[in-house]
Amino acid sequence: MLDWSFLHEAGEQLQARSGDAPPQIYDLRIDHDGLMDDPSPMRLRHVQHQLLMRTCQNRFVLLPSRPVAGSIVDLLHARYAPEATHRLDGWNVTLNDALIEPMVAALAPGVEGRETSDYIAEMLESIRNAPPSSFLAWLDDHPQREHHYRNFLIQSSADLLAEASASALGVVGEFGAPQSALFRILIDEFGYGTHDKKHSVLYRRTLRGFGLNEEYNGYWPHFDTRALELHNVIHYLFQSPRNLFRQIGFLLYAETSYQVSTGQHYRYLRRHHGDVDATYFGEHAHIDVHHSDMVINEVVNPLVARFGPDVGREVILGAELTRSAFAAADAHMLAVSKAFDAAEKGGAATYGAPVEHGRGRHLITPDSIGPVSGPAQVGGIGHLHEATLLGTFPEGATARELGHV
Repeated sequence: MLDWSFLHEAGEQLQARSGDAPPQIYDLRIDHDGLMDDPSPMRLRHVQHQLLMRTCQNRFVLLPSRPVAGSIVDLLHARYAPEATHRLDGWNVTLNDALIEPMVAALAPGVEGRETSDYIAEMLESIRNAPPSSFLAWLDDHPQREHHYRNFLIQSSADLLAEASASALGVVGEFGAPQSALFRILIDEFGYGTHDKKHSVLYRRTLRGFGLNEEYNGYWPHFDTRALELHNVIHYLFQSPRNLFRQIGFLLYAETSYQVSTGQHYRYLRRHHGDVDATYFGEHAHIDVHHSDMVINEVVNPLVARFGPDVGREVILGAELTRSAFAAADAHMLAVSKAFDAAEKGGAATYGAPVEHGRGRHLITPDSIGPVSGPAQVGGIGHLHEATLLGTFPEGATARELGHV
């Protein structure tokens, strides 16, 4: 059962493994402290997703980019100790069953009876004819756009600072010519062997333009629940071979939609932040046209022709799960921005960058504020003068009390 007692026990174990001041990349901690006194639904769900994120990171090779004290071999052995790694894998199954599988089950009935070719045609048309990003359109005329866009970059970093590492788990093994097509897409994501062209490296350059921390995992205390949910949906798909065809559905939707959305972000940065390196978005807008074509013609169509309509339904289900997760994250980003903007216009908030590492500062959610007072940091946007104002924010928002350490 994923109640506060389960999360508290898991959090205590991860706290003991991490220590009080671990290198950011090896920080496994979650916000389990205080759950027994304040197990509100939004807070519980957030910490559940934090723990699921930790289980997903369990299969990544991670080395710090900054100097660390002590032996890196000792740190690596401790981070990937076999018994602890096995325990995280077990939690992954439990958490996916509770958090992600219900999302899949809700979408499954809408997939029945749909033809893959018809679905792809409708998807391509809907993406290409979709209106511009509501978030970017709202920012265009906003005098404080830098702070909201900084928050977008921080929330997106949950996945993009290790971009394509999840999908790399989906190409190992042996499953014919589609595997080779998927691998060609993957090596593009990794810069075709040139480190400076690796997409996560390009993303770091954009972060640098906003004065942000570039270390993987460095901003985990500031991720809101929707950012964690999107990250965990992607990992749910790619960390199990049973989801192979759903993984392909993710790529079908993501590679097609990215060519549009990243082009919009590239043009936005050129308009408003001309000194920021926008290569990450420009590269995606170019290369994902080819990736979308490859997924359709070299992966989806051959697999459906070879194995039948069951494969097509799984592909569509993966695509719809991806569409739903991205749409929820996009809508949430705008809703949080508007809620903060309303507070700032009312004199109750101030724009500003977050402290680099907010762990140790009490987590609050809109339903778990309690009788607290004093300011609270909302992601990368700024701080509320009174933490109680977070109660006006949408479900899935989070903040850190700035007066509690």
